[in-house]
Amino acid sequence: MKTREAINKIYEDQEDFVIIGLTGRTGSGCTTVADILEEPKFEKLKLRTPKNYDFKDSEEIKYSILYKYVNEPKNKWQPFQVISISNIIASYIFEKGYEEFLNYLASTLKKTDAEEKIIESLSALKTEINQIKEDLDSIDYEKIVDCKLYNTFIDGIPPIASRLKKILAVHIIRDNEKDAQLYTYVFQKIGNNIRASGDPFESEFKPKKIFALAERTNTLIKEIRKINKTKNKHTLICIDAIRNPFEATFFKERYSAFYLISVNTDDVSRRKRLSKLGADEILSLDKTEYPKKLEREEIFYKQNILACLEISDIHIYNPDRKNFNYYFLTRQLLKYVILMRHPGLVTPSHIERCMQIAYNVKLNSGCLSRQVGAVVTGDDYSIKSVGWNEVPKGQVSCNLRDIKQYLENKDKESYSNYEITDCEFSDTIEKVYDKIEYQELNGRNHPYCFKDIYNGMKCQKNQVYTRALHAEENAFLQISKYGGIGVKGSFLFTTASPCELCAKKAYQLGIKRIYYIDPYPGISQSHVLKFGSIDNPEMHLFYGAIGNAYIALYTSKISFKDELEMLIGVNPKEIIERNNRKRIRKRTLKK
Repeated sequence: MKTREAINKIYEDQEDFVIIGLTGRTGSGCTTVADILEEPKFEKLKLRTPKNYDFKDSEEIKYSILYKYVNEPKNKWQPFQVISISNIIASYIFEKGYEEFLNYLASTLKKTDAEEKIIESLSALKTEINQIKEDLDSIDYEKIVDCKLYNTFIDGIPPIASRLKKILAVHIIRDNEKDAQLYTYVFQKIGNNIRASGDPFESEFKPKKIFALAERTNTLIKEIRKINKTKNKHTLICIDAIRNPFEATFFKERYSAFYLISVNTDDVSRRKRLSKLGADEILSLDKTEYPKKLEREEIFYKQNILACLEISDIHIYNPDRKNFNYYFLTRQLLKYVILMRHPGLVTPSHIERCMQIAYNVKLNSGCLSRQVGAVVTGDDYSIKSVGWNEVPKGQVSCNLRDIKQYLENKDKESYSNYEITDCEFSDTIEKVYDKIEYQELNGRNHPYCFKDIYNGMKCQKNQVYTRALHAEENAFLQISKYGGIGVKGSFLFTTASPCELCAKKAYQLGIKRIYYIDPYPGISQSHVLKFGSIDNPEMHLFYGAIGNAYIALYTSKISFKDELEMLIGVNPKEIIERNNRKRIRKRTLKK
C-alpha cells in the first residue's frame, strides 16, 4: 500500500537519528542511564512485563502500549552509542603527549608526598599515550578520511582513558584546605581549561574557544553518522555527560533531534552512592558542579549543573535502587526513547501537563535574575491558579525599565516614589550609568535590579528588597483575589522548589504535595517543610518532558485514526456502513 509507505516515510528521519545529552550531578546516575541506553538486547533491560487487564490507572495502560510497541511484532529496541565527554577531554590530554601531561600534573600536585608514586604509576601508560598522540596528530578534523577519527575515538582512547582514571582515582589532593579526588579534580580543571582556551593546560579565557569540547564531540557524531549511513544503520547517540549549559545549547541549535535529559535523585540517595568519598570530597564536587555564583566569563567555561537542569528537555528520576534493579529508571527511558522516534503514541501524564503549564507561565516573568512558574491544582490535578515571579499588578516589570530612561525622565508610572525622590539612590544609579557603554549593548535596554542597588548602598544582603512576588506567592494570592476557593489538600507545581518564605505559606495553607524541578539551595525542605510527623507536604522531584520537548514528543505527526487507516487500509465507519447497506439490501430482497 502506498499510504503505508508514506506513513513509514514520515517517521523515517526520527527513527534514523536521535541524540541524547545527559546531565546531572555526580552520583545522580548519568553513567547508569548511559549503560541502559547502550544495552543491545531488549530482553536484558530491567523492565517488568506489563498487565493485560485490571489496570490501576491510565499510566499502566500507557506503559503496556509502549512495551508492546517496542517488543512486537519485531523488536524495535536499538542500542545507543555512547560518547563520553571524559573521553573527549582525555583526547585533548593525549594530544599533548605524555611528557606535557606529567608536567601539568606535577604543577597541579605542587610537590605533594604522593607525586612520585602517581607519576611512577602513570609510566605504564607512556607508550599508549604517545601512540594515541600520533594518531590524533594525523587526523584532519576538517576532512575526515578512512574512519581514522572513528577508530581513534571509539576504540583507541576509551581503554587508555579508563586506565588513567583508575590510577588517578585512588589518590586524594588537598585544595583550599579540603580533600578532593585527584581524577575528578584534574579532569574538571582540564575540562574548564578546554572550554576557556581550547588547550587542556591553559586557563586564559579565549571567547572563540568556548565550544571546543562540543565541536570535537560534534565532529565525532558526524563521523559516526557517515559510517552508519554506509552500513544502512540508524544513528542513536548518547553524550555522557554535559556539564555546561552552553554546550547543551550548542547541540540544541544544531539538531532538532537532540534532547537534553537531566538525571536526578534525592540528595540522601546521591550521597549514599558516593559513600566511598569523604565529606570533603563530596563538598568539593558540589562546589564545582553546583556553584552558588559564577563571575562573568566563568559562566562560559565552568561546570554549572543547575543551569543545565533549567534548560533540560526531559527530567528522569533515579530513586535509590535495590539489588541494582533499575526498573523505574528503565521504564522512564523506554517511554521517552520511543516517543523520540514515534511522537504522540501516548499522552502526557497529569504531572507533566501541570508542570508544563508552570513552565510556560514562567516566561511572563520580567525578573532579571531568574524566571519561575507555579501552578496550584486540586488533588485531581485540576488547575486552580497559576503564578510567576513578578512585580505587583500595575507596576512596570524590571526588564522593561532602563537606567538611561530613569535618569532622563524619572517617570512616576515606571518608577516608585522612593526611586524618584531619594537623592542617594539617584546618585548611585548615576554612578552605575557612567560605567555603561550603551553602544556595546547593540540596542538593548539596560534595566537594573533594585534589590542589588539598594543592598549595595546599604551594605546588606537581604531578599526582602526585591520588587517581585515569588511565583508561589502569586499563585496563592490569585486564589484569594478571585474567589477564595479552598487550598487545603491541594498540589503545588513549581519550576524551582519553594524558598523558606514560600514554603511557610505552602505549609500554612495545607498544601499536600509539592512537585519541583530545581532544588532550592536553602533549608526550606529540612527546616520548614519537615516538622513533626503529620501534615508535612510531600516533596516530589519532577520527572517528565518539559518545554519544547513536551510539544515535540506528544504531538502526533498525523491523527492517530488516519495513521491506522493508512497503515492497514481499514476504516471502521466504512465497514459498518457497508454491512448496514448489505443488511438493508437483504431485507429489501426478502420483501
